[in-house]
Amino acid sequence: MSFQVLKTINNNVVSCQDEHGCEYIAMGRGLGFGIKAGQTIEREQAEKMFRITGRDNMERLSNLFASLPHDQVAFCAELIEYASKALDRKLNESIFYTLSDHVCFAIQRIQNGMSFTNALHTEVRLFYPKEYAVGCYALAEIQRRFQVELPEDEAASIALHLLNAEYENSLGITMQVTQALGEMLHVLEHHPAFQMDRSSLYFDELIVHLKFLALDQFSPQCQTLRESQFAQLISRAFPDDYRLAGIVTQPLEQASGRKLTPEQLAYLTVNLHRIHRA
Repeated sequence: MSFQVLKTINNNVVSCQDEHGCEYIAMGRGLGFGIKAGQTIEREQAEKMFRITGRDNMERLSNLFASLPHDQVAFCAELIEYASKALDRKLNESIFYTLSDHVCFAIQRIQNGMSFTNALHTEVRLFYPKEYAVGCYALAEIQRRFQVELPEDEAASIALHLLNAEYENSLGITMQVTQALGEMLHVLEHHPAFQMDRSSLYFDELIVHLKFLALDQFSPQCQTLRESQFAQLISRAFPDDYRLAGIVTQPLEQASGRKLTPEQLAYLTVNLHRIHRA
């Protein structure tokens, strides 16, 4: 399949379009050397190709890739493919920009003797183990390929970028969700009327429930606060657990600026009651 070159970004990267006018970023060592706009390249000549929608996205990627080392950008492209398969999720194309930018400059910072910590490291590792595992894989590969040892906190930072691309949130929202999750778990574990075994299956189920509850709470979709028959039934059947659910979710309500619905509290109550009963 042939592609028409739109712009040579550098010796290794070009922007191009197919016969339908769909635009791509094509990467390959020496791919852009001596080639001009209007000429054609074959798919086999490119090591990686990314479908890009929107003129702004194309400009951002073009400017970024023009300024970064080719081997590091190529690694980020491979990492994105690995992450998509490992997570079994289609990632928003914004990940090409955000992850490449983050990883390349993280390597640069370490080479310049600078290091940053991630205050949400513990929460990310607990609530998003698959994304965190991809981050750990990335750190191992960076050390193997570039002889640069990034701190473990960078695994959490990479995981946060993957989460943004999975759920199409901004980095700020993803960090707010993660921080609220950590605060909810802290409240729960330190509540005198509640005991929890982190090694139990019920704990894993609770983590999943809290995670999706938090993501839903930050969703722009409108939620009705009308109390359903189910919520009334649960609040009457398990009043102590229902009150606990209200206490536990206060950090989430404060972070999101929105009240949880009675039905959301009811479903969390059921989960808490199962742990109590175990």
